[in-house]
Amino acid sequence: MLVRLTEVCANGAVTSPNTYILRDVFVNPEHVIMIREEKRIKELNERGVLTEGLDINHRFSKITINRGQTGTEIIVVGAPDVVEIKLQNNSKQVLRG
Repeated sequence: MLVRLTEVCANGAVTSPNTYILRDVFVNPEHVIMIREEKRIKELNERGVLTEGLDINHRFSKITINRGQTGTEIIVVGAPDVVEIKLQNNSKQVLRG
């Protein structure tokens, strides 16, 4: 089952300053291999550089997703412990009786 998270994406060209947008991303929890706090984006949010409407107290996480030989990293809204709970709550468990 896929889990919906909110991704923070840079939306700028190489020659122009970065602007950021939020978009939905669907992640397979079975392929997440690491979650860590993303302090740089938190600092940008506190300075008001990120998209409007975000509270300055938001925390952000960088998620590493397994892609076979390599991994893909995305930054999502939410503290690592909150993201972990969201990923765990949506995983199916086998009942043994």
